[in-house]
Amino acid sequence: MTKPRRESVRKAPLSPITWLLLLGAVGYLFAGLYYVDQNQIAVLTRFERIIDGNVMPGLHYALPWPIDRRIKIPVKQVETLVIDDFAGEYEEKSPPARFEQLTGLKPYCITGDNNIVTITLLIKYTVINPVDYLYGVKSGEGIMNHLAATIIIHNLAALGVDEILTFGKKKIENDVKIQLQRQLDSLNSGIGVSFVEIKEINPPKTVQQDFDDVVNAQVDKRKVINVAQSYSNEVISYARSKANLIVAEAESYSNEKLQAAEGDVSRFLSRLEEYKKAPAINRSKYYLDFIQEIYPLLEEIRVIDPDRERGLVINLSSQ
Repeated sequence: MTKPRRESVRKAPLSPITWLLLLGAVGYLFAGLYYVDQNQIAVLTRFERIIDGNVMPGLHYALPWPIDRRIKIPVKQVETLVIDDFAGEYEEKSPPARFEQLTGLKPYCITGDNNIVTITLLIKYTVINPVDYLYGVKSGEGIMNHLAATIIIHNLAALGVDEILTFGKKKIENDVKIQLQRQLDSLNSGIGVSFVEIKEINPPKTVQQDFDDVVNAQVDKRKVINVAQSYSNEVISYARSKANLIVAEAESYSNEKLQAAEGDVSRFLSRLEEYKKAPAINRSKYYLDFIQEIYPLLEEIRVIDPDRERGLVINLSSQ
């Protein structure tokens, strides 16, 4: 009996919809690949919960949206914030806003001696903690603008206008940088202040010329003081050098005379001891030595003779 032949089972080809679903699934999985640049740090969240707050540069994989979300933060990029309204971002009904509405002028900053100045402040900053930068504060630049404006107002209110406009700028910049960083850290902002610079700080334009005259006078005053101080230092240095030289010469002369006197005393005492041994002989010897010593200085010699009315005069100048 012949066995019946089995018919080969053929699989039905996949439908186009299935292929599309497969391709979509593969594409969805590959969508999880992402790349972080060298100047960036990524924050990876899953269902809005942080699972990695420090994803380093390079190629990485995460589950595609809406499961995982990656946020790239340029941590090495230096950002610049310019503040030219040091009253800060104020509300419509705040005192600075009412002042501007009534006068048409922007609010000025009051100095410690009740003068007014306008200022343009340049702040450079970087992101030092991506997680804090994203979730610590609502608006990093906004809060930094407000803090910097408040700090500059307080700092300028403690200084006189002459110091602010002349030699006090560096101190103001340094104080603002330190205080701003301290407050940003207390708010967990994730922002690091790199540099603070006062681009412009001037009195109002209506009195600008008068202030320029004052500043120029201050500069001239300091220049004259520096020249006078330099001359004073030069003269004092010369006088001290001269005084030291005179003192040294006096000490040398004193030592020389003292040594000569001590030598004379020593010789006198030595002769005195010799004289005491033979007074008569030494008296004659010293007398002859004395006569011999002064003889070249004599112009004439007078010899007294009691038998004559006049003594004998020997004129040595003609000899």
